[in-house]
Amino acid sequence: MQPSLQQALVLRVDAKVCHVEVDGQSIQLPLAGKLFETKTRQKQPLAVGDLVVLDPTGRSIDAVLPRTSQLSRRSSSEGEARSQILAANITRVLVVTSIAEPRFQSELVDGVLAAAAREQIPATLIITKQDLDPAASGAWTAVYERIGVPVLATSTTSGHETPATLARVAELLHSNRSVLCGISGAGKSSLLNAVVPGVTLRIGSLNHIRQGRHTTTHTELISLPGGGHVLDTPGVRNFHLFCVGSQELQFLFPEIGKLLPQCAYRSCLHGEDAGDCAVRAALARGEIAKSRYASYLTMLNAAVGAENPDWNSKDTKKSGGRWRRHH
Repeated sequence: MQPSLQQALVLRVDAKVCHVEVDGQSIQLPLAGKLFETKTRQKQPLAVGDLVVLDPTGRSIDAVLPRTSQLSRRSSSEGEARSQILAANITRVLVVTSIAEPRFQSELVDGVLAAAAREQIPATLIITKQDLDPAASGAWTAVYERIGVPVLATSTTSGHETPATLARVAELLHSNRSVLCGISGAGKSSLLNAVVPGVTLRIGSLNHIRQGRHTTTHTELISLPGGGHVLDTPGVRNFHLFCVGSQELQFLFPEIGKLLPQCAYRSCLHGEDAGDCAVRAALARGEIAKSRYASYLTMLNAAVGAENPDWNSKDTKKSGGRWRRHH
C-alpha cells in the first residue's frame, strides 16, 4: 500500500521559501520549480492559508489542494493583468479602516467588500480610532449597516476604549480563520494586540502626510491563543477587483443589484446618464449612499474599459459611447 503524503498549511510565502506548518511544527521549504510551470493569471502559485501536499521526501511542496475560498485583487505590480491572492481558505473578511489619521477611505472599503461578496465570504467592517470623530464614525456605521454589513466601531486609546466592540472583534477572531485588510496605519496591529492577549505585533507611527507606514511587511497566518487563525496583511493603498465584468459588478453592491428588475432596460448599468434607471432614482431619494454609488462608478469604469479598450477615446466620449449599453 502506498503511504499517504503529508499535508501542510502555508503560513507565509517569501521570495524563495515557503513557511509551512506540518504536524504542529513550522518549517521552511523552497518553492519548487514545478509550481511555476503551469501558466496562470495568478501572481504567485501559493497563497497564505493554502493547504499543500509535500513530496515523499517531505522536503518540497508537490501540489496545492483546491481552495474553499480566496480573497484576491488585481496585482498592481505586474505589466499584465494578474491576480494577487491575499488569503486562501478563509471564513471571514475583516475590513479595518480608521475614522481619521488616516481618513476613512470608502472606495477601498467598498472594493474589499465587493471582493468578499464575489467569493461569498462573510465580511465585517471594523472602524478604528472612533474616538477621534465619533459623529463621522456613527455616520459611516449607518451607511454600511443599512446594506447589511456588520460594523464594529472601536477604540484602543487609553481612556477611550470600547470594550463591547473589542470583545466582539475577539469573538470573531477566535471563531474564524480571518483576514484583516485595510489601509496602512488603520490600526490592524494595535487592534490585534488589544483583543488577543499573547499576540504582539509591531505597531508603526504615521508619517508627516498622515499616511500609515507599512508595519506589517508580509502576510502571515497566525494561530491565536484560545482558537482561531488570523491573516494579518500589509496595508494597502488601493484595492482593484480582478476580472469583474460590468454586468456582474452591480450584484457585488447589494443595494444596486437588487434594483435591476425595476430599471427600464435589462442591460442597464446604472451610469450617470442612464435613463429611466431605478438605481439613479433611489440615489436621488437618498436610499443609496453617494459614496457607495461613487465607488460603483469607479469600478464600473474600470470594468467597461477592460471589456472595450477603446471606449474611453475622445470620439467615443463625444458620441455618448461611455454609457451606450445602459440604454
